[in-house]
Amino acid sequence: MNFQYIRPSGFLAQYIRHYWILEADASDGEVCERVIPTGNIEWMFHYRNTFIVRNSGEQIVQPRSLASGISCNYFDVATRGESGVIAVTFLPGGASRFLRFPLSDLEDSSVSLSDIFNSRIKETEERVCTASSNKERIQIIEQFLTECFRQVKTTDVQLIERCVELITQTRGQMRSSDLSRRLSVTDKSLERKFSSYLGKTPKQFIRIVRFQSVIQNLSCTGPKDLTRFTYDNGYFDQAHFIKDFKSLSGYTPKEFLALGPCHADYFE
Repeated sequence: MNFQYIRPSGFLAQYIRHYWILEADASDGEVCERVIPTGNIEWMFHYRNTFIVRNSGEQIVQPRSLASGISCNYFDVATRGESGVIAVTFLPGGASRFLRFPLSDLEDSSVSLSDIFNSRIKETEERVCTASSNKERIQIIEQFLTECFRQVKTTDVQLIERCVELITQTRGQMRSSDLSRRLSVTDKSLERKFSSYLGKTPKQFIRIVRFQSVIQNLSCTGPKDLTRFTYDNGYFDQAHFIKDFKSLSGYTPKEFLALGPCHADYFE
C-alpha cells in the first residue's frame, strides 16, 4: 500500500491544505481503516475500485467522486482489490469557495459530486480514471477546482479563519462564548457563520480540534498519569474524557494506544 501527501499549486494553495493519495494492490488484500473526526472537508476522486464504508452494520459502496463534510462520527472504510484515490483536503473556509450552498448541508455526511455538479463532474471522473499518472490526475482535478472557484464574502471568511486560528492555538481548550467575546460578535451570529462556511457550530468544531490534539499527545508520549493527562487536555474528569474519546473514535484511550501511533490530521 502506498500513501503520500502533495501540496496544491498556484492560487489553490490559499484554500487547500493538501492532496493525499492512497493506492493498494489486490495482493494487499482488504485494507480496513477507521476514519475519525478531523475537522476537515474533503473531496475524493477514485480512479480504481472505490471503497466500502462500514457503519452501524451497513455496507455502502462509495461513488466515483464525493464530498465529505466535517463529521463528529467515526466509521470504517475498506479497499476492494486494486484501489486508488486522490483526496482534496480543504483549509477552514476553503471549501465554501468551490460550493454554492451552506456547508451545513454536508454535516456528518458524504455526497456524490455528481449530485452537486450533475453532468459537469462526469468528464473529470473519466479523465482522472484514464490518466497515465497521479501528476496528470492532480492537474485534471485542479482544472476542475479552478472552474468551480467563486468569490465569497471576505469579511465572513476572515472571521472564520481568525476563529479557527484561535481554536487551534488553544488546541481546542476554549469555550465558544469566549470566542464570541474576543471577536466582538454575538454567539448566534458566529454560530450561523460557522454553520454556513464550515458546516459545524463553534462548539462542535472546538470539540473536534481538542480531540485531534489529544490524539497527537497520546501518539507522542502517551498518558503516564491519566488524571493529569485528562486535566491538561481540558476535560473535567477521566469519565468525561473516556466517554468523549470513545464517542468520537469508537475506542477507549487504552484501546487506541494499543493500535500504535496515529497521525493527528489537524496539526501539521
